[in-house]
Amino acid sequence: MDALEMEPIGKYKADRNGSAKAAAWRNMVDADLDDVAFLADSDKAREARSLRSAPVAVCSQRRALCLAAVVFSTLFAIALLLVYAAPSPDCPCMPDNTLIPGATPTDSEAAAAAANKDRIASNGLVFPWRGARLPTFVIPKAYSLWLHPNLTTGEMRGEVSIDFKVDRDTTFVVINQRDMNVTERALFKSGGAAGPKIARALDYPPADQTYIEFKDKLRRKYNYTLSLRFITRLERSAEQRGLFLAGNHKHRCAMSRFWLTHARSAFPCLDEPHFRASFKLTVVRDRFHVSLTNMPIVATEEAGFYLGHRLLQDEFAPSPPMSPHMMSIAVCRLQRRAAPSPPDATTEAADEKRVNEDKPKIVNQLPTKLPTKLPSVVTEAADGTTAYEDEPSPPPEISLYSDQQAILDDAGPLLEWVQKTISTYAYELNTSYPLPKLDIVVIEGGSPYSEGWGLIALSPAMLSDTKTISRLLAQQWFSGLVSPRWWSSQWLMSAVTTVLMQRAPAFNDEQRADLLLSHVLPALRLDSSSSARAVAAPRLEIADIEATTDELSIHKGAAIVSMAIEAVGEEAGRAALAHLLKVHRSASADARDLWKALARPGVPPSAWDGWCERAGYPLLTAHDRGPDRLITQERFVMAADPPDPDPGFDTSLLTADLRADLDEIFYEPETNLTETLEEDINATTTTTLPPPTTRRPAVKPTKPPPPPKWYIPLSFAVGPLKPEYAGDGKNHSETVNGTGTAVNNTLGSRWAENVTHLVWMNDTEMLIPDLGKHQWVRYNVGARGLYRVAPQDPVEGESASLRHQRIAAHYGGGSAAERALALDDAFVLSRAGRLSAARAAQAAAELKSETHWAPWKVLLQQLAWWRALLRLSAAGPRLDAMLRETHPQSPRAPASSEHVWLSGALLTAGVEWGNQEVIQQALKMYDAWDKDNATIPDFYQEGAFTAAILTYGAPAFHRLWGALLGSLAAPRPLLHLPALLAALPAAADRWLFYRYAYTMLSPEAQRSSDWKVWVTSLFAGACRWHGASTTWRLLRASPPPPPAALAAAASCLHQPHDYYQFKELFGSLPGGQAALDTIALNAAWVRRAEPELLRHFNSTEYAGV
Repeated sequence: MDALEMEPIGKYKADRNGSAKAAAWRNMVDADLDDVAFLADSDKAREARSLRSAPVAVCSQRRALCLAAVVFSTLFAIALLLVYAAPSPDCPCMPDNTLIPGATPTDSEAAAAAANKDRIASNGLVFPWRGARLPTFVIPKAYSLWLHPNLTTGEMRGEVSIDFKVDRDTTFVVINQRDMNVTERALFKSGGAAGPKIARALDYPPADQTYIEFKDKLRRKYNYTLSLRFITRLERSAEQRGLFLAGNHKHRCAMSRFWLTHARSAFPCLDEPHFRASFKLTVVRDRFHVSLTNMPIVATEEAGFYLGHRLLQDEFAPSPPMSPHMMSIAVCRLQRRAAPSPPDATTEAADEKRVNEDKPKIVNQLPTKLPTKLPSVVTEAADGTTAYEDEPSPPPEISLYSDQQAILDDAGPLLEWVQKTISTYAYELNTSYPLPKLDIVVIEGGSPYSEGWGLIALSPAMLSDTKTISRLLAQQWFSGLVSPRWWSSQWLMSAVTTVLMQRAPAFNDEQRADLLLSHVLPALRLDSSSSARAVAAPRLEIADIEATTDELSIHKGAAIVSMAIEAVGEEAGRAALAHLLKVHRSASADARDLWKALARPGVPPSAWDGWCERAGYPLLTAHDRGPDRLITQERFVMAADPPDPDPGFDTSLLTADLRADLDEIFYEPETNLTETLEEDINATTTTTLPPPTTRRPAVKPTKPPPPPKWYIPLSFAVGPLKPEYAGDGKNHSETVNGTGTAVNNTLGSRWAENVTHLVWMNDTEMLIPDLGKHQWVRYNVGARGLYRVAPQDPVEGESASLRHQRIAAHYGGGSAAERALALDDAFVLSRAGRLSAARAAQAAAELKSETHWAPWKVLLQQLAWWRALLRLSAAGPRLDAMLRETHPQSPRAPASSEHVWLSGALLTAGVEWGNQEVIQQALKMYDAWDKDNATIPDFYQEGAFTAAILTYGAPAFHRLWGALLGSLAAPRPLLHLPALLAALPAAADRWLFYRYAYTMLSPEAQRSSDWKVWVTSLFAGACRWHGASTTWRLLRASPPPPPAALAAAASCLHQPHDYYQFKELFGSLPGGQAALDTIALNAAWVRRAEPELLRHFNSTEYAGV
């Protein structure tokens, strides 16, 4: 660094003779020096020279001694007064002195610290700014950033100049910075002249804030430039946030991930999402390295030498206004492969039309080829004027960078898919890609992925994860072009990008992302807890800000936005997203802006506020009221009280003969244990009883809070009319009885069959006329609504055969997503105690003829939980017999993509449930892979590997363990890693299993960035294959597990001692309370469901098992 000559701080260069701007900088940084020594030709110098020739006053020695004695005596007296006469902090005469935010303390630091004891700067002084957010009157306009990351020493030096304006007069600014040493600070005015001098700078590390106070005021509506030089470290940490070291032992790289609040750890900035500004970067690098940022490079020049290496300086084009967390930087030895240019202006957006089976009427109307000019959308800008979509910009230049030639050679299909995905997004949003280029950097040893605008980073293992890549591409519009207004609105950006992901074209016939299984069902699962929070809750602390991208926010946000778009229609939803981008381009937005764009007559924009500002979701229940049907809503909470720590002996499963035998063995004659209480006549103390009174304290009744209600877009379809209401099918007039209830005494119904109807429910109850006239009603058509519907009670007097026919017609008439949601509703309501477990078992038995993979995937998840809890119960063997009977014939060769995933799910289920025919088919796949090096498709690998470990034992285990290590060491995974991680815990040999488990729990494994995934799959496999005792042995040997691992371990624990021991060990950890809720639910469900299932199995063909 000594060979690099840094320019004077600020954005202005000094001329050859030294300019007034450089002199102004010297005045500011050397305020304690004599200005005349530096400004020889200035007015101050000439005045000083004139003063040297002026006459000087002279006094005698005696007078000087007297004057000095008086001065020292006065100072001594003042000191005594200050020591003995100062009021104490507890003195009542001392007034309260509260610290005003943004104001400089005027009284003693002790009093100010007492008023603001939580805001003490790093130097021990009171930190004046109290807000968790930065001041809104400081508005950044542009950043000029110079960085030199030294990959050898791990040190980074930099300089940043922040151009900003203030909306009111102020004497201070507050910026964000973290873990860095700022060596110099200066303020300039817009013309380059020196601005007000810096009086002091205070750091408050808990909030990552720096308070900079000036000696003079900054004037309203004036522009200023704050320049800072800083030094920070590049660390190779497990967190992998900010600007960190990545790569392997051969090539070290500097990589960034500023999502969400980590830009402040790389350079001082105003690190909040609504503070958008233009960024102009300059990066100093080694001549063998490549530097990449959000924008293309415009110039490269020599920058000197360091330790014999020639340094180059890359200057990049200024970016459009963007949030700091969307910045991205990469410096590494890389090679480039560019995507082929499109043959003409018309780019292919989709090779086939997407037909959504869940809703036959709504089809993605993407043309096979996009038009050269996107159709214009007339919108209303924020200022009220009419705006039109401009001409589409030329397609971006897409490139992939890596230091491994094998990755570059195989990148052709991925780059073509990225081109098609960007074209599809541009068509869907009617907005062209906003930047001139998109770079994908593949670096080993870094974060799995890194967000950025125009530059995204991936690990080699993520190259096959097109779901993550499509989400990162969607963020180029929602997060790059439009940012959240505050972190509490970040869920909206994640939700819209997730919904947009569903539009991405398929890659190599992969499984299409299903919104129900990927987001709706996880949102229903996570949001059913009593401790769930709202996705739009205010977030001020850094830990809460990082939680804006947790599972609940992502899944529930996507479900809410998808439901809102479904309610207004697919075309209207696309137009609303395009309107949001057009009006808030290069600005910020929140949920209310989207609701306003989705508003329709009769549906206010506030209808959706309750979904994102309130925790939980509704449960709908239908009740027949003659020919009509009453729909009620309530919040669905799946919770149970903690189990009794000392439960009594449960005799509900004992037979009559066994009860008689136990009574005879343990019979004891009853004796009269009644004792008479005798009063002690020698007692000397008496107890005074309170005097009797007839007055009772008045108890003021408290009004219960109103029940929560949601504005629900209720969709439904109806079946045939009941025989008593069948007629001409025409609408007939209605009459209203004295209670105001609609009564229709005529035949027919107003609701047509095989048509999706939509009504808006904005109260806790709603009466729908004529709905009770139909044999069945199917709610939540398309399974896009974020609510559950309780199964209707059996019809009075209905025979079992007719009821079975009605349920079969109701179940078979819906789409695959509706059938999957209905099946999940049955199991979840059974777990919550609202439905008999026997009815859920009957619903599972109906899947013998199911031909879609979605219901099977739901059934696999739910029955795996049942098997883990009922493993040692009397109903366990009969449940296994039912599963073997439920499983269809062995999966045949798939004829379509849907059959591919159905056959893969059936193969895994058949192996787990012990279907010997399916196990033999899975072993054939494994033998071909092991002996002939044949390829097993990803969707068959879990079933084939699990069957091999269960059948072949140790040889198969060692073969798959070696395959896992080889896949982790390879540039790209050789096998499907989730399949290997799910199969290895199935080892029946406990020695092999514990060897594998303790390897995953070792300190060496914990240093990996994928350790959370490994340990979660370990605990899930322990519950799945070995039960609660093995899970407890791993929990005691494990370091503090992540929340997902705690949830996986709690899935098979259901005994009271499990609850209290888990609470003692892990109750205070993140995710511990949610796991405790799961254990309490398990205990309540097993106690309630085990006798129900036993009675159900005794009445079926599984009674003899």
